[in-house]
This record gives sequence, structure tokens and C-alpha cells, in this order.
Amino acid sequence: MATYHLSLKNGKVGTAEQHADYILREGRYSGGKRAEELVYKDANLPRWAMSASAFFAYADRYERTNGRAYTEFEIALPNELTHKENEKLVNDFIATHIGNNKVWAYAIHSKPATFDDSQEQIHAHIMICERIVDDEMVKAKSPSKFFKRYNAKNPKNGGYQKDRRFSGYTESKDNLKLIRQSWEDMINAEYKTHGIDKVVSCKTLKAQRDIAAEAGDEDMVEFLNRTPQEHLGPALAYKTKKIIEENGYDQENIDNTLDKIYQMSAKAFGVIIDKIQKARKAAELKYKKQIELERKEKEYSEKRLAELTTSGEIIRKDFVKLLGSVNNQIKYNESAIIRIEKTITPIDQMPSKVLNIMTSGRFEKLQKEGEAIISLKSRLKKILSLYGPKESMPNNIRAEYNEKGRAYRILKADYEKQDAEIHSFISSEAGDKWYKKLIKEMLEQSKDMENQKLNLLKLNNEYRELRKEIIEVGRKINPHLHYKMKSKYRAPELGNGASAIFDARNDINSLLSNIINAGRENIKQNKMTVDLNSKSKKNTGWEI
Repeated sequence: MATYHLSLKNGKVGTAEQHADYILREGRYSGGKRAEELVYKDANLPRWAMSASAFFAYADRYERTNGRAYTEFEIALPNELTHKENEKLVNDFIATHIGNNKVWAYAIHSKPATFDDSQEQIHAHIMICERIVDDEMVKAKSPSKFFKRYNAKNPKNGGYQKDRRFSGYTESKDNLKLIRQSWEDMINAEYKTHGIDKVVSCKTLKAQRDIAAEAGDEDMVEFLNRTPQEHLGPALAYKTKKIIEENGYDQENIDNTLDKIYQMSAKAFGVIIDKIQKARKAAELKYKKQIELERKEKEYSEKRLAELTTSGEIIRKDFVKLLGSVNNQIKYNESAIIRIEKTITPIDQMPSKVLNIMTSGRFEKLQKEGEAIISLKSRLKKILSLYGPKESMPNNIRAEYNEKGRAYRILKADYEKQDAEIHSFISSEAGDKWYKKLIKEMLEQSKDMENQKLNLLKLNNEYRELRKEIIEVGRKINPHLHYKMKSKYRAPELGNGASAIFDARNDINSLLSNIINAGRENIKQNKMTVDLNSKSKKNTGWEI
């Protein structure tokens, strides 16, 4: 069973800006090891807030002194998923339980687990402001009004109303239970989607034991029969880890190490003992599942062999289905590559795109106006070249020239004014900082998308090789099988297919062995908990 964690915290006035810097790894937290832990960050902010830290600085300033400046969800994320998949999971959580009518900022952090560097400890911090912005973020009230007390009789004169679901009132406890259950369902749905044989539970160990007992799963009851683990905190966890590293943690040194941990802290000793207990029970449960899985695998292989040797039609249908699955995956990857290519912003277009974002579309509009001015100027020059000075022009041409000249002067003056305003904004210290930040984010995003594209191209090459191998295996089993790659995958009539299979009977065992071994490799790559290649031997080592 995977790890579940969801907690809700409230932040006092005066702490919000510093905490936003901490979770987003900005300000004094922007360098060193802490910065390396940042995987991704995002925010939903009013137009006037240059950053999440700036917004929460206003919260510290304008919220009432004894009030809450922010509420924070802290959630553990599945380390079996990719960073992109976890990013989507956090966005789904926000869409479901917070919404875009509130200010939020979140960061995903990842670091090695305290007692096992091979395990990734990935989690998210989601800071929210409870005030409900009912007129869109771009039209949000100014900071001095945003955080004022809500005025029910005249809402325009007061601040925004607060969402009381997380405010510590009686109903908030029930809401938190619903959210915890929803988060459990979301993670388990992702596990199922990705074929990961794991689940999380928001329930207590006792409640989980009762459910397992009702289902008659004695192995799971035994695994869950342990005390809940305490949280050591960063400082105590660091000291405990240092003792383990200095004194060893194998069978020979374990007693001495545990004795030193006990002398330092009885609490740390209890946590380590609980971890040993959990690791041992997990190893026993894994061993039992592995034995059962190998038994089922053997039964399936024997059954499948019997089917293969008696029915050429089954072979045809299975290989057709497998080919269809591989080809569909290739097509899906190709369409994903096209979508990525459309999403990537060329480097030479990045400055214009960033400036357009910073000016809410004014820059692009100004560029078009500039093109219109150039076109109008070109038209005026053409008239002059054809008719000479205005005095020598026909009346109708002179009228057109004067009209276009007035339009040109008005457009040019307006253009120069807007250009000066935009240039002044972009040249300011805040504008320059924002510009560099957006350019950096866009470059990182493009780099990430390029990597995704390369990975998909590599994956498609592997699928094409797999397709060749499937066809080759099919031909070895029955040389008369041929496949037509059309909208429907159809094989010609088998003719004497059963006879051909009978002749190839000696090859079937080795072919099935190859297929099963390939399946094992696939299981490994998809991080399934049971290692089918390991020998049926119980793990008795110390493992955390």
C-alpha cells in the first residue's frame, strides 16, 4: 500500500509572504539545495499582483491583525508517476476543491526520502486565499479593498467574502473528510489508469484492518496490524539518519545503532522500530503475492499453450489484436508529437509573445497598427510619385491625399504614445524582472516539450521494432500467416493452419518463453511491485 498524506494548515498575518517565498523557492530560498527540490510552480493571481509573494505580502499588510493570511494544503504525491502526471493531478485537485475564483499558488517539491535515498519523496504545497473573487482575476479589486471586511448590504464598498469551508468552523471538519476521501479516489484512479498495482487510503490503520478482515484478507490484516508512525520533523530525522550512516544498519551493527538512537531520542527509536516492523511485514506480503502471481502465471502459460496447439484461429485473432494495439499506440504517439510541435514556441517568437503577455495583448495590437501606418505612408508616397505636389493634384485625388494624411498623423501620434507607455513599463525594474522571468519559463517549457517529443520519437521506434518482432513470431508459429495493414487487421484464410501449428509444436515452448520474458521486462519498466525475475526466496534483510 502506498503512502497517503493530506493536511490543512492556517497561516497567521505576517507570515504569508515569507511562506510563499519558501514554497515557491524565491527570495532568500532561491538558491542552494532547497531550490534544487523545486519541480514545478504555478499561481492564479489578480492582475495587479506581480507574483504570489507580492500578493501574500499585501495579505500580511491588509488582512486584520489577528486574522488568517492564507490557508495551505500539504499533500503527498505518488512517486510512481512522472512529474508531468503529478502536475496534472495537483491541477485536478485545485479545479475540484479550490477553483479559479480564488487566489492560489502551489509548488511541487521532490527530495530523497530521509531514510532511503533511492526513494523519491514528492509532495505539493498549495497556498490559497479564502476570499471569493466573483468578477474575474483581471478585474479584481485593488489590494486595499481586496482584503477589507465583506459588506453584505453593499458589496462594492467592502472586500471579498470568504469561503468558509476551510475556516475551522464545525462544518469545515466534515468538508475536510470529504476532501480527504476525494484525494484518495483521485490517486487510486491514476494508479489504475497507469496499470500500477497500488492503492492509498485516507482511513486509519484500524479502519483499514476492519475492511481487510471483512474481505477475508488475512495477509493484509497482518500487514496493517501495527502502530501508526509518528513524524520526526526535519531536525530529528537528520540526526537519526546521521547516526545510522555513521554506525551502520546491517545485521551486524543494528543493535549498536538502535541503542545510540534510543540514547538520543526515545521518539526516534520508536519511529525506527515502527519502520522496521512495517518493512518486514511489507517484505512478507510481497513474498506471498509473488508466490501467488508466479502460480497464476504458470497456470496461464499452461492454459495458453494448450489453446495455441489446438486452434489456429485463436493465434490469428490474438496476433491481429496485438498488432492493432501496437499500431494504435504508434498513431497516438504520432498525434502527440504533432500536438507538441504546435505547442512549442520558436525562440525568435518568444520576445514578442512575452511582451504580448505582459501587456495583455496590447503589444500585438500595436504591431498591427504599426503595419497599418507603414501601409498608409506607402500609399501617400505613391500618390505623390504619381501626381507630384498637392497643388498639381486633381481635386478628388487631393481630397483623398489630405484625408489619408490626417489619418496617418492621428494613427502615428497614437502609436508613438502607446509605444512610449509600453516601452516605459518594460524598461522599468519590475517590467524587466518580469520579462526575464517569463522568457526563462518559456525556454524551460520549450526545452521540456522538446524532450517529450524526442522521447516519443524514441518510443515509436521501439514500437516499430516490436511490431516487426510480433510479425516474425507469428510467422514462426505458422508460416502461412500474413497480415495486411489496413483499417481492419485481417489475415487470409489459414488453410491447413492446424497442421502447420502441429509441425511447429517444438518451437512453441521457446516462443512462449520469449513472450513471457518480454512481459516481465515490461512489468519492470512500469514499476510493478512484484519482481517476477526474482527467486522465490523470503527477504529477511533489514530494509527501510
